[in-house]
Amino acid sequence: MATPQTINDLVCYIEHHSGMKKLDDFGIQLKKTPMSPETLTIFLASTAEFFKEIPVGILALGLRVADDWMMHDRFGAVTRAASVLYSAVDEFGLHKLDKGIQQSHHTYFLEMAASFGIQKNDLMRKEFILPEATTMATLTSSYYRKKSIPEGLGFHMASEVTSDVEFNLCLEGFCAFPDAYGLNGPHDPRLEFYQIHTEVEPMHGSTSRDAVLAYCEREPAAWDAIQNGANAFLNAYGNLFTALELTFKIEQYGELNISN
Repeated sequence: MATPQTINDLVCYIEHHSGMKKLDDFGIQLKKTPMSPETLTIFLASTAEFFKEIPVGILALGLRVADDWMMHDRFGAVTRAASVLYSAVDEFGLHKLDKGIQQSHHTYFLEMAASFGIQKNDLMRKEFILPEATTMATLTSSYYRKKSIPEGLGFHMASEVTSDVEFNLCLEGFCAFPDAYGLNGPHDPRLEFYQIHTEVEPMHGSTSRDAVLAYCEREPAAWDAIQNGANAFLNAYGNLFTALELTFKIEQYGELNISN
């Protein structure tokens, strides 16, 4: 794979990666037929496993970015870190501070699952969590907290760019079958977890680009490591959505059987 030379090169690489294609394939499946309660439980439990590391991971990476920039830009380091931390504002419910702390995205997710009859304990049961989701959680923790900063920034950018597509596909998939999911339409409050993300992800993607670009302007040789981080995310991400689509298809042939 050719090393990107510009931020547009990296965006193009992410958008055309096979992992993104796997997401698109899953989105098509979502709009073909509704998920059964069993498949929905696996989908949400696996999603929850992956997402659990995102908010705190962003905080960890933001702190590392600030510490790193402090040696190069004493009074600008905190602003540099803000390009990473902006993604955490919504995750932690801090986007409307004039109204106080709002619900976190984890809380929105839990309420959405409960509205579909899936309780907190179900979301944490190992038999409902795909191994590929656990791998994603492990990688997310590692790249945000332990890998090199450019690798972490590449991983973060890939996460934000794919999220902009993912949440729209998921929202469209649920809205395609309102009766099957017991929805009152596309603005049903139980889908607020997805609705909020469709509004905020474009800006998260933009600020993640800013963080990468600033780092590469300072360290031009970092493009390789940044792409490696993005690639690590995309490969595991593609594996997760391949597994989700396979689960969906197995169910259609009547072979999915989960013991309660």
